[in-house]
Amino acid sequence: MAGLPPLRNIRKTTAILVVVLLAFLTHRAVVALIKDETIKDVGNTELSLAQGSVCRHIVKETPFGADSIFEEGSRLYFYTTISSSLKNRKDTLWHVWYHGMDTVQVLPCNLKNDAEACFTEILPKLLTPGEWSVDLVLGRRLLYSRQFVIDSSNR
Repeated sequence: MAGLPPLRNIRKTTAILVVVLLAFLTHRAVVALIKDETIKDVGNTELSLAQGSVCRHIVKETPFGADSIFEEGSRLYFYTTISSSLKNRKDTLWHVWYHGMDTVQVLPCNLKNDAEACFTEILPKLLTPGEWSVDLVLGRRLLYSRQFVIDSSNR
């Protein structure tokens, strides 16, 4: 017992410092646990205002045949779902179809009754081979964009 000093020789300031250090470490552990749970809760909430997909058909108000590469001559639809915060806006939602940098068509995205989804279509004669995109726009604000390719080769 020659190596360890007796506990009665520990100063009060050292004991207080050890208690404060343990309290700090406990506090950091609790904050880390609570912070992880908060991040998990935020992940379950709706963060995006809109989502969409380019598809070949709309079946029972849902997209069918969604892909990013389509054959030339296909009739395509852009199906969009929006959050409830956008549903009651007075501004018109627009679907803007682009071939490369050129605007091909601009169509209003009309929401029927209390629906949270809308869709527009583009005719096969307008779809030329190349890179395409379609945007969901509210006023001058881009809410969602989807890129796809029209392939001219027969598969």
